[in-house]
Amino acid sequence: MTLGPGSRELLSRVEERAHLRQLVADARQGRSGVLVLRGEPGIGKSALLEEAMAEAAGLTVLRATAIEMEAELAFAGLGELVRPVEHLIDRLPSVQASALRTALSLEEGRTPDTVTLGAATLTLLTDAAATSPVLVAVDDAHWMDEASARPLLFALRRLQAEGVAVVVTARDVEECRFTEAGLPTVTLTGLEPAAAAALVRRVADIPADSEPFKRLYRETAGNPLALLEAAPALGHAEGAVQALHGPLPVGPRLTAAYSVRLAGLPEAGRRAVTVAAAGYTEEAAVLEAALRQLALDARVLEVLEAAHLIDRSGGRVRFVHPLLRAAAYHTAGAEQRREAHRALAGALADRTGPVDRDQRSWHLAAAAAGPDRAAASALADTAAKARDRGALPAAVRAFERAADLSAAPVDRGRYLLAAAEVAQLAGRGDQALALAEAATNATDDAAVCAGATGMRSQILLLRQPPRLVHDQLVDMAVGLEAAQAVPLLVAAAGAACMGGAIAQARVTADRAAASACDGDASAFDHPAALMRAHTMMLAGERADAAAVLDACDTFLTTTDPLSIGVEATSFSTMDLMWLERFPAARTLLERAIRSARRIGASERLVPYLTVLAETRLRTGCWDDAYALAGEGAALAAEIGQPVLQAYAVSTLARIEAARGRAEKCAGHARQFRALIEGRGAELVSPYLEAALGLLDLSTGKDSDATARLHDLQQQVTAAGLREPVVLQHQPDLIEACLAADDLSGAQAALDELMGQVQQAPSAWGRAVSARCRGLVHADEDAFKEALRHHEQLPDPYAKARTELAYGRFLRRRRKRGDARRPLVAARQVFERLRADPWTALAERELRAAGFDTPTRRGHEPVALTERETQIAVLVTKGHTNREVAAALFLSDKTVEYHLSHIYAKLSIRSRVELASRLAVDSHVPA
Repeated sequence: MTLGPGSRELLSRVEERAHLRQLVADARQGRSGVLVLRGEPGIGKSALLEEAMAEAAGLTVLRATAIEMEAELAFAGLGELVRPVEHLIDRLPSVQASALRTALSLEEGRTPDTVTLGAATLTLLTDAAATSPVLVAVDDAHWMDEASARPLLFALRRLQAEGVAVVVTARDVEECRFTEAGLPTVTLTGLEPAAAAALVRRVADIPADSEPFKRLYRETAGNPLALLEAAPALGHAEGAVQALHGPLPVGPRLTAAYSVRLAGLPEAGRRAVTVAAAGYTEEAAVLEAALRQLALDARVLEVLEAAHLIDRSGGRVRFVHPLLRAAAYHTAGAEQRREAHRALAGALADRTGPVDRDQRSWHLAAAAAGPDRAAASALADTAAKARDRGALPAAVRAFERAADLSAAPVDRGRYLLAAAEVAQLAGRGDQALALAEAATNATDDAAVCAGATGMRSQILLLRQPPRLVHDQLVDMAVGLEAAQAVPLLVAAAGAACMGGAIAQARVTADRAAASACDGDASAFDHPAALMRAHTMMLAGERADAAAVLDACDTFLTTTDPLSIGVEATSFSTMDLMWLERFPAARTLLERAIRSARRIGASERLVPYLTVLAETRLRTGCWDDAYALAGEGAALAAEIGQPVLQAYAVSTLARIEAARGRAEKCAGHARQFRALIEGRGAELVSPYLEAALGLLDLSTGKDSDATARLHDLQQQVTAAGLREPVVLQHQPDLIEACLAADDLSGAQAALDELMGQVQQAPSAWGRAVSARCRGLVHADEDAFKEALRHHEQLPDPYAKARTELAYGRFLRRRRKRGDARRPLVAARQVFERLRADPWTALAERELRAAGFDTPTRRGHEPVALTERETQIAVLVTKGHTNREVAAALFLSDKTVEYHLSHIYAKLSIRSRVELASRLAVDSHVPA
């Protein structure tokens, strides 16, 4: 029997019930909260969920009860949950609305990624709460299909000020996304003895001080359902005596206790209860149609209801407890289960809805006793549709099962390869590798083997040391046709770059480009040419790289960035940035970001956002850069891209280093190292070391800066990096050496920098090498030369560093009047960028030169959080709260909440004042 409303007062869950009441009360006040109730079967989770629903009078209640059989059905849980508010989907931003409609099979569309679908779920809950507060109630979440669980968890983690209360129940099992997601969780334990005794008295006359009750309580550990199941056996004197000499049917034996009840059913009842347990839906019409397939009278359901096995109401048939469903299904014989699935498949044969088709294909598969080509084909079609809707785990399982049902080796290989491809998209590298190997073992079909080889190369790139991956991919390419070899060679060159083997990458990229060309002048319309330009750039062949990029210009500017691979856009825009073609890089990146945002391609967004962040950093738009890097880092964490997340984090750290925020910079350094450790990404880790070297220099730790930056220079030299504009750390090394009285070290670093700039001249290289020459040799003409070069470069921070150095030089030469102009100019730039250590240094120099420094304009700097910075930057560029929410995958209410905090922190009242305080560029980056 179930723990119904009448048992609530007997549960004595005082704290838990108070927490639930507070959740609902908070929702009525416009606040949001989540509580996960975790515990063993029968512990009272569902009763507390009912308690919350009883408290929620006047709220919109969205409820979903996951069942074991539905774990294979993509978006079954999400569809049940949002069905009462489906009419609000059309109000969502178009990308989100399309993603949700596609997931719920309301329309055909492009694959919705988890982030966009999660944002759509969040927005839908927010919109529903705009009319009345919402209670989301999810029972037995451990059985929710993964396609539903992922976007729902995405939304739950972002609830803040929407008026949504969430209660989730889940069993204490090893793998459950909801109990492992870091959400507020309460683990329920058994009732106290007094409450247990009161509950037992409802079903049996067993005194609380008797030996039978003490044993009953000891063996049930106070589990309410176990108490109710076992107590009747002890309620009779004879039963009590017998029970004392054998195990009680409680605890882990609850299912066995249910099996005894099922065994008492007549044959028709046992067949009917098996059909009910095998169903993926609780819809009474489907169950009754299946019973007709077996020539069973639908009135047999009355027998099941009289036996307290099922409840029939509202056109649905529900088991009174999930354990009853499990017991009914698993105690039936194999042939009886197959019979039930065949009947359910027949019941769905005339129904054409996409959900019905998916259910029917799984029933056909479960009904098969061996290879079944028709069932395999139907299940493969279901898998393809699940993949297209973004339900990747469900698609993997369906393709695998289709392979199991296939007798022909080529069909088995194709289905296994399809499963591997989807597993790779889902970020399950180990599973994808195993499936790819199984595919090649299943068949010698050339297309299957080539596809499996290419996929292994992509997975290995992110899972093994990059240099080792390079060698493996080059070996794989041997003997292949050009069409198959070129992608492997391009990936191999990228792996070598990432691993810091630039000379090796350069050779492999040449091979890839030559294979792609094959004498055809259109080779510049190929990612291989862009990879070749990238390796040229890193190797210091700046002019040659520029020539290749010029030849690729039409390809880059006219091709949809989402159609040519992420490396084509991200690598080429990096190169354009290093070539100081900032407008071109920015235009390409913003176009790519718009495309990715339009279709919700979050995996593509991350590299575009991170490269654009560095582009904005190098052009003096630090708040913009910080917001973009923060968004990129958060999104990379959400979808599991640790190397790109580390790259974005290094940009945050560099801005914090220049601003002297040592604690924040150190925190991001720890995060960076945890992300990158063991990945062999030798050309990514230098970004952090450059940031930490700048922090040491900014905060006066000259010896530490010298040691760190000297080690960094040795590292990049060993890697073959010859382009100084990539990391831009060498001027910091030279200044640190001079501050630490290491003149010989400064001279050696200057010689190396000047040699590289001579080989690969750039405006930045010419400017900073001239500045450093002025510092090392006390050469005023060098400073003047540096400032002339800075006029060609839109980097105010680099120019201000030169002006500061020049002003200090002039002040020490007692040219105080001449020193004032460059020092004042430097201080103004540092102040605007909030580079506090450098502002303070410029002010000290001005005072030493005999000039009063004016009181700083405006207010003292106030540190916004990363999220607040992202919101502030977008708001000041004219975006509405709705647009900001869509861009950052938040709810409108959360944007409002953060915006109110921003206004309070900055003591302002309007967006106009916010724009003035931030002093950011007015261009909208996406």
